[in-house]
Amino acid sequence: MSEAESEDREEDSSNVTFECEALHDFIAEEETDLSFKQGELLIITGLRSDGWWEARNDDGLTGLVPSTFFKIPDHVKSIIEGGLYSGKEKKNVSSIESRSPSRKQILSVEPSESSPIAEEDEPPTSLVDRFSMLQLNQDFFPKGFRPSILFELLQKNSYYNLGNFMAPKLDETGISFKDIQYEKTFLKPNTTLLQKKINLIAARQIPEPPKDFIVKSCHIRMCFHDGSKVLSNIHTVKAKWSKSTPKLWMFSSKVSAKDSCTEDGEIFIKCDKCVPTLGILFELCMSYENSRGISGEMCCGWAFMKLLNDSGEPVKSKTNILKIQDTEPFAAYLFNTNSQGVTGFFKKIKDKQKLPRIVISICDPDRASNQQISYLPSCLIGPWSCISILSLCRKLTAEDLLGRNSFDSTERILSPFLASMPRVLNELDLVDALRLSWSSVVKTLNADDIRMDSTKKNTFRDLFCETVFIVINNNNLPSYTFGNSSAENERKMVIDKLLHIQETQEETLPLSGELEFLPLSLNMLSANITNFNKDTMF
Repeated sequence: MSEAESEDREEDSSNVTFECEALHDFIAEEETDLSFKQGELLIITGLRSDGWWEARNDDGLTGLVPSTFFKIPDHVKSIIEGGLYSGKEKKNVSSIESRSPSRKQILSVEPSESSPIAEEDEPPTSLVDRFSMLQLNQDFFPKGFRPSILFELLQKNSYYNLGNFMAPKLDETGISFKDIQYEKTFLKPNTTLLQKKINLIAARQIPEPPKDFIVKSCHIRMCFHDGSKVLSNIHTVKAKWSKSTPKLWMFSSKVSAKDSCTEDGEIFIKCDKCVPTLGILFELCMSYENSRGISGEMCCGWAFMKLLNDSGEPVKSKTNILKIQDTEPFAAYLFNTNSQGVTGFFKKIKDKQKLPRIVISICDPDRASNQQISYLPSCLIGPWSCISILSLCRKLTAEDLLGRNSFDSTERILSPFLASMPRVLNELDLVDALRLSWSSVVKTLNADDIRMDSTKKNTFRDLFCETVFIVINNNNLPSYTFGNSSAENERKMVIDKLLHIQETQEETLPLSGELEFLPLSLNMLSANITNFNKDTMF
C-alpha cells in the first residue's frame, strides 16, 4: 500500500458513521465530553487516533467519548483497523515513525531526569510478545477484560512463588549455591546494581466489569520483565476500593505489624539482570464471581515501568504516571498514536487525565534497609514490611547450609526451618503471623541482643519453630486461596486461635487439644537441597 493510499484510507475512516453499544457508564468530565449509560446506543460520527471519538446520542447531543467503552460491530472493525490503525499493517517500525511524530514530538516536551514527576517512556516496539503463545480463551470474559497471564503462571508453576526464589539454588557448577557467599561463618552481603523502593500510590479510571460480575478483590500483580519473559517471582498487592468509587484504587503506604503484608503498597525490588529493556510489568487484576456462580480472576489492564535509562544506569527517584493498556502485554506498543488538530499539547494532557492510569513512585532505600536487602537473592520483589523477616530467613538458610558434613554433600539437612520455610513464604498469611509474633518478641530484647546478629538468629529460629512451623503442619488448616475472602477468614481464625494459645502459654502448643498435627515425616524435619532445583524457568 502506498503512502497516498494509506492517507486516503485514514481520512475515509475518520469520516465513517456507525452505531455502538456502551459497555460501561461514563460521566463527562469536560465540557466537550458526552455522558452515557451502560447499554445505551450512540452514533459515532468521527474517529480520532488519541482514543477519543466524536459521538451523538438519541437526544441529539454530541461530544467526545472514550473508544474503549464501546462494543465495536464486526463490520466496522476492518474499517477502523485499515484506517486509523493502518500503521499496524505490513509496515516496519521505522516507516511508521517517518510519517507519524513520536510521542515526545507530539508533546514537544521531554521530561528531564531531574524532574520529580515524569511520565515513563514506552519500551522499544521491537519487543516480541511471548505471552501470545498461551492462546488463552477470552470468550468467557466481558469486553475490555482478559485472563490474567501472571495469575495463570502462578497457578501452573510454583517457580514464580516467593518461597521458591528464597530457597537455596545450586549454581551452574552444581557444587555451590547462587547468591550465597561467606565471610568466615557469616553470610556475605550480595549487593546488586538495582536495589530500589517502589511505592504504589493510586490507580485511576479503572474500568468496571458488568453488573453480573461480583468483584471480591482488586489487586496488582507485578514482576521483573524484559519484554519477552518473566525474570523474577510474581508479587501481589491488594488495593483499597469501594463500591461508591470503583474506578479508584488506593494503596497503603504504611502497614503495621497487625496489617497484612499483601496490603503493603511499599515494595522493595532487587535485580542483577540489567538488560536494556528491563522493567516491571504490572497487571491490574480482579477476583470475581459471576451470575453462574463461577469464580476466577481476570485482568483489566497492564502497565510497564522501565528501570534503566539510556545509559544502562538505574532510573533516578521520581513519580511515574503510567498509562494502563487493555491489550495483552506489550501488544499496544506496536501502535504509535498521533494527536491531530490545533489543540496540541494541553488538549492531549487533558485527554490523558481521563484514561486509565497508575501512579507509582520509585526511590532509593534508606541505608539500613538497603543493607538488609543486600542479603536477599539477586532477583526478588517483595513487601517492604517483610524485609527484616526475609533477611533473617536468608541468614538462617546460609547457616544451615554451612552445617553440612562437606561442601559437596547431598545428604538431607536436619532443619525444620529449611524444610518448611519455602512453603511458609508462599502462604502470606503465615508470613503475617510470623511478622506479628516477631514484632512482639523484638520488644522484649535489649539493645545488646538486637545488635548481636547471632542472638537475633537464634531467637528467630526458635520463634519460627514454635509458631508457623506448627501452624503449617496443622491438619485442620484450610488450603491457601488468595482473593477468596471467606477462605482467607477461615484460615485466619485457625491461625489466630493457635497463636493465642502460644502467646498466653496456657499449654504447650504441640500438645494442645486444639491442634491436630499431621503425621511426622522426614520431609517435615529435614530438607533435600536437590529438590530446590527441580523447577525450571518459563
